[in-house]
Amino acid sequence: MAKPELLFFPSPSMGHVAQMVELAKVIINREPKISITIIISKLPDSIDSVSGPFVDCLASTNQEKRLHFFNLPTANPSPDWSTQTRGYYVNMLIRSQKQHVHTFIKQKMEETNESRISGIVVDMLCTSMMEVGQHFGISSYVFLTSGAGFLGQMLYFQKLHDEENKDISEFRNSKTDVFSPVFSKPVPPSVLPLVFVDKRVWLGRFLDFARGYRKARAIIVNTFDELELYPLKALAQDPMTPPVYPVGPILNQAPRGSEQARDEILKWLDCQPEKSVVFICFGSQGSIDEEQIRELAHGLELSGHRFLWALRKRSYGNRAGYPGEYENFKDVLPENFLDQTKEVGKIVGWVPQLDVLAHKSIGGFVSHCGWNSTLESIWNGVPIATWPLHAEQQLNSFQLVKEENLAVEISLDYQEHRQEQGCALISAEEIERGLRRLMASDNEVRENVAKMSANARKSIEVGGSSYANLRRLIEDMIN
Repeated sequence: MAKPELLFFPSPSMGHVAQMVELAKVIINREPKISITIIISKLPDSIDSVSGPFVDCLASTNQEKRLHFFNLPTANPSPDWSTQTRGYYVNMLIRSQKQHVHTFIKQKMEETNESRISGIVVDMLCTSMMEVGQHFGISSYVFLTSGAGFLGQMLYFQKLHDEENKDISEFRNSKTDVFSPVFSKPVPPSVLPLVFVDKRVWLGRFLDFARGYRKARAIIVNTFDELELYPLKALAQDPMTPPVYPVGPILNQAPRGSEQARDEILKWLDCQPEKSVVFICFGSQGSIDEEQIRELAHGLELSGHRFLWALRKRSYGNRAGYPGEYENFKDVLPENFLDQTKEVGKIVGWVPQLDVLAHKSIGGFVSHCGWNSTLESIWNGVPIATWPLHAEQQLNSFQLVKEENLAVEISLDYQEHRQEQGCALISAEEIERGLRRLMASDNEVRENVAKMSANARKSIEVGGSSYANLRRLIEDMIN
């Protein structure tokens, strides 16, 4: 009898690929009958010099016999792809690969009798690939690397648009908070992601993504019941939403970066007192402008706390480009900052984030609140100070601070390109206050995060909520 095989199609950014690979490993480890092929479409080095080598490393170090990687032909981008945002570039890249994926599936179905393609799992930003699966009669599952709160809000807005002819962009200028069935508290307009309220982005991409979610056989979410009780309940009560399987937390365990850099960072942390260090990191896609960098540096000095700061350089010449590394940190930091803080602080480019968050010296995390980073912080019991930049991060920040009481606020509605969006500079004094709240030993948030960390670990153990949800998902895929 032919064994079931799944095809995975991740979005090409490093964080999305990493999560998709980890999901594949979790499924394979739980079910010996299933094999998985991950179909890779790479970003060119001119856009993102990190993701391509990262994927190559994943493939070359893979030791799982039932996990395979297939690289699609290099895309041929037109010049206009780089004139807009990273999201636009990625979306155009994915759409350009549909014919190649069609050819791959056709050849695979003709060549083998040992396995049968029982499903295609597409990234939340790759729903256009569901059309290819549909052509061959293959069921499609959507994998969400964001949380259930974002999923629920997105589906709610899609429903308002399609069923009530609502102009979602009007919420951007609302004078009152916005009702949402997904959250227990009204949502401030300022934390609604631009992918909702920017009409060009909403109508150009995310409305279609949401419609795709509705058509999926099921939606897989990297979260767990105890973390998002309210959003998951709201999704379950919507008869138009496919079954939702919370199977997280799924953490990125893949090695990346140089061993030398990793060892140097961890060696420095080994020398710091327990829970004394503030970790500042805005993710692989995040950066702040030079004026804001100087305010953050001043705020760190005012707080007096030890710090490890992952400082990345913005891609100024290319709207679709990803952050890179500074040649000299002195070029953007206040004069004498490095000399004055050399005993208590360390500034680096790349960081092994999961290793850092697991270190006993880390007492708090200033984060952009990307969902992967949020889960990694909760897993390790590290409280967060919110500093969102883009995508769904403002909504995540609102959820963590106002709904779950798992974070303290530096900002809920900061924007990466703040000057274009009319977003104010966060002052050094505001940063200092946020850092002091974050690092307080009697902080209620710290206690809540410790409890949620225990829930996260229990959820994936035998008898846990995510363990059971994964079993039900695999049974659906096999049958």
